[in-house]
Amino acid sequence: MVRRETSVLRLERRVTDDASAAGGRAVAVILCAGQGSRMRADRNKVFLPLGGRPLLVWAVEAFAQTPVVDEMLLVAHPSEVQHVRETVVAYGLPRVSDVIAGGATRHQSEERALEALRPGILSGSVGVVLIHDGARPLVTAEAITALVAAARAEGSAMLGAPVTPTETLARLAPDGTVAELLPTGDLWRAQTPQAFAARELLAAYDAARDTGFEGTDTAAAYTRLGHAVAMVPGSPANLKVTTPEDLHRAEALLASRDRAPHGGGSPPAAPQDSPPPHTRHSTAASNEREK
Repeated sequence: MVRRETSVLRLERRVTDDASAAGGRAVAVILCAGQGSRMRADRNKVFLPLGGRPLLVWAVEAFAQTPVVDEMLLVAHPSEVQHVRETVVAYGLPRVSDVIAGGATRHQSEERALEALRPGILSGSVGVVLIHDGARPLVTAEAITALVAAARAEGSAMLGAPVTPTETLARLAPDGTVAELLPTGDLWRAQTPQAFAARELLAAYDAARDTGFEGTDTAAAYTRLGHAVAMVPGSPANLKVTTPEDLHRAEALLASRDRAPHGGGSPPAAPQDSPPPHTRHSTAASNEREK
């Protein structure tokens, strides 16, 4: 059960009814269409620098470092599709099959990605679809590898980190007062990527469209059809960069870990022909909803 107000997942009994559908290629959908008004930056947050490279580049590199992901589909703001394509070329990012335009909300961007993948899903060539936030730059190849293995075994899985025993979570009443203090022993913070049997995920989004449902999380559309999601332990370092403080924390985490995506040493500086920083194209919908 996902508690959206706290981005926390309560673990439920796992089932394997969807596991047989999890053959075929694994395709990672990386969402980078949200503008992120809380960042108070002059550009889409996925283009902000971290360790000399855009956040998005770090995220794509993590998927490129594991052999269990066959290709990536990037979903960009409609006005930034070309800029994302130029970034892919400038940094030599492998396995990116396409960059497509997203929708006004996260759910709509996911729906457009699944529509682009529909022929492969229905033919059986695409068996697993991963959904990841481009603003989570510090996910690791090891975590992605474990996630795909779990999704192929269980039918679906997500990364998460347990809520620490020292935290106290509260559910608020409509008037803003505390209605309930939640025990944290079985609560986990949901992260991305999340991975799903492709046919079941496509069916879930088709059903959501038919009923007008929009979830703030990929698993929300999936679980409403009765599917359970396995939890794969991730790391608290797999944070989503939403505010300037998050970016500072990501910089500190990057500096403290020995991650050398290009074979050792410091991350390379941006190539000379890399695209210039892209200014934000804000719309009311994209500013209000993360995609």
